Amino acid sequence: MKSSAANIRTRPKLDLKRLVQPEEAEMSAEVADEEKPALSLSGLQFFVFDNSRKHLLWFESGSQSFSSKPSGMQQAPAASALRLLPAEDRKTILRLVRGAIEDGKAGPFDVGAGVDHRLPGVPLITHRYELADGRTIVIGFPFIGDDGDNAGKIVLGLAPILQHFVQNSNRIVLLVDNFGYVRFASEGFLTGFQISDPKMVIGRNIAHVQSRVGRTIVSLSLAALTRRANASGKGKFLLANGDSIELSFDTMYFRLGGSVGGILFSAGRAAGEVDYSSIFNHFSSAMMVVNVKTRKIMAANTAAIRAYHLTAEIMDEQPVTERLLHASSFSALIEAAKSRSDIPQSVVVNSFDGKSKKKRLKAVLIDLDSDPKLLIEARS
Repeated sequence: MKSSAANIRTRPKLDLKRLVQPEEAEMSAEVADEEKPALSLSGLQFFVFDNSRKHLLWFESGSQSFSSKPSGMQQAPAASALRLLPAEDRKTILRLVRGAIEDGKAGPFDVGAGVDHRLPGVPLITHRYELADGRTIVIGFPFIGDDGDNAGKIVLGLAPILQHFVQNSNRIVLLVDNFGYVRFASEGFLTGFQISDPKMVIGRNIAHVQSRVGRTIVSLSLAALTRRANASGKGKFLLANGDSIELSFDTMYFRLGGSVGGILFSAGRAAGEVDYSSIFNHFSSAMMVVNVKTRKIMAANTAAIRAYHLTAEIMDEQPVTERLLHASSFSALIEAAKSRSDIPQSVVVNSFDGKSKKKRLKAVLIDLDSDPKLLIEARS
């Protein structure tokens, strides 16, 4: 009689060498069947690798490509499915599969970055799953991160590309998809519209966040979406706290393929693109930058806003000589700056809380060759 142990079904040993030989990563066109579907990484949602059959099942959204070819759920032998990818991407996907089989999880590794690697690719991560019949499958999908530090990565595709262009810029940039959901907001947007927590806006419908960003940007975004039209100009945007900000803006409606589209809102302060506040907000003394010709406050650091009770609306609308400084005091500051005097001028400052105090102000002229500006600093 045969031992009962012989009847016990054991799990077949995984043939890792068969899976990950480098020469198999270099799949030749002769082996590939041109009639079978091939993975393109465009709009990839997930893939499933069946290790026993060396078979790939994946789902791609065709609307992520410019050709907008219908894709959906597809399957093919692994050799055929990966035939159109560059050799480096094929090796990376096989490396992800091998890592998941050996360790249970692998990645994230970038694929689709291109030969120059100047733009990041799509990060993929894989997990191993063992089925009840003993077979092993590997599931891979795009990885958007665990820490949530980068709000722009909440969707793959357009948002990371936008982040690449604006991450070191003070521009106000907002991306809303054609369903009305906020998919990207630059640091400039979050700061300019006084959004303390990006999670209260990113990933939410623009129509439902009016209380957090102000009704002007909401109405403009929805109008551009519904009319499928561009908008540009200069105007005031009401903020959620009742204040306002004046911006020169461009709103562009776009569409890529069958379902991907939306609007791209890009703006800068009407007073100018230079963000002085990011430099001198660290100073404890009150500092302002005033346009000599228009006499309007272009920027003020936190100390000046607190000391003079300034608001964005006051800086956009009222010349500094209308209330804060007397015209003669402003002229005296300009003359002192032209003579490069290091002696602060004693002038009366009328704060917007109704109080007037004598302060010692030092002025410096900057940008003399183009549009002169006066840097005014309060000295103790």
